[in-house]
Amino acid sequence: MGKQMPQSLQDALAFIADYIEAPLPPVRLALSAAFGHMLAEDVRAPVSLPRNDLAAMDGFAVRSTDVREDGTAKLIVGQTITAGQTKTGELRRGEAARITTGALMPPGADRVVVVEDAQVAGGEVRLQTSVNAKPHIRRIGEDVARGLLVLEAGVRLGPGQLALLTAFGLRSVLVFPRPKVGLLSTGDELVQSPGFVAAGQIYDTNRPMLLPMLQAAGSEVTDLGIAKDDPEEILARLVEAARDHDLPITSGGASVGFADHMTEVVSRRGYLEFWKLALRPGKPIGFGDVDDCPILLLPGNPLAAIAGFALVGRALVARLEGRKVVGSRAVWRLPVSGPLAKPSGRTDVLLGRLRHDPSGGATAVEPLPYQGSASPRYLAEADVLIVLHAEQAEIRAGEPVEVLPIWQDGMS
Repeated sequence: MGKQMPQSLQDALAFIADYIEAPLPPVRLALSAAFGHMLAEDVRAPVSLPRNDLAAMDGFAVRSTDVREDGTAKLIVGQTITAGQTKTGELRRGEAARITTGALMPPGADRVVVVEDAQVAGGEVRLQTSVNAKPHIRRIGEDVARGLLVLEAGVRLGPGQLALLTAFGLRSVLVFPRPKVGLLSTGDELVQSPGFVAAGQIYDTNRPMLLPMLQAAGSEVTDLGIAKDDPEEILARLVEAARDHDLPITSGGASVGFADHMTEVVSRRGYLEFWKLALRPGKPIGFGDVDDCPILLLPGNPLAAIAGFALVGRALVARLEGRKVVGSRAVWRLPVSGPLAKPSGRTDVLLGRLRHDPSGGATAVEPLPYQGSASPRYLAEADVLIVLHAEQAEIRAGEPVEVLPIWQDGMS
């Protein structure tokens, strides 16, 4: 154990930010494989968008000098240009070109008269428009000018970002890899569901619960199953996980003396940096390393495990992926439906349900009844976690409180 063991949640997050000095090295991925990854480099537009002047409406491309002051014109239809056509002839005086939306503007044309303002008779078109009407042309670089900084490092690549990168014709992009997390449950009482459950045994709900939370936080997760309360087995599983992963995460511990048991196991191949936070539920959260690989120890009770992962586990994943830890969490603040009280100096986490107004927007958060951190019933009814910080003691009805999404990553 270190001499200065962090006790507050804020101390723990600050410790993690300093402990993991650098994120995982960036990798170059094909765009098709980059969804959900965080960009590791600034991207400047290699070309302008649009790349050429394009028609913005269906109609007729014309020269403005061929349109009279009253907006009328009678022109010869000299060519037809459709979207995807790569070559056009120059538009001569007295001519119009029938054109479709997205088609290449012909040289010489400087406006498009919409089809509603045109009448075609034989090989001619009569126009009745306004001299001041929009030109209906998408100009080169109108959307993005070449060299413009369009995406900054640290942006999460979603569908819109990938569409933009694809529009530039890029094949690959430099991103931070998803941290590889190994998820292990421990406990003699745990059984894989479905299966036979003897008296005194329970199904392991923590791995099915934490796995999608880890994936939503940006992790690549390996389900390591269940380990018995045997120090040798746990140590062997942790050493193996540390070899192949960036962050092993355990939930649960030995049935006798959780702290001493896990301290002994971890310290045989590493160091337990801190254990026990001023957090309810989730006090027995530990962080350290095995064979120089960081490891997070979560409590076995489901609500305590969720609270620990939402507040500490997401911070670890964020740091490994190159995001900030302290102060980076995306915080919602909503008024609480009723008064709350807790001891000062401790962070409390409650399950909450969003209250909605008739339009569907969330207007308040309602704490669910506390039934112990081992009860899965209210987990199924909860929308969010309510985080009451150490300095808060008496919270009045209607007072804003911090609210975190449970199942999505609240730190992006």
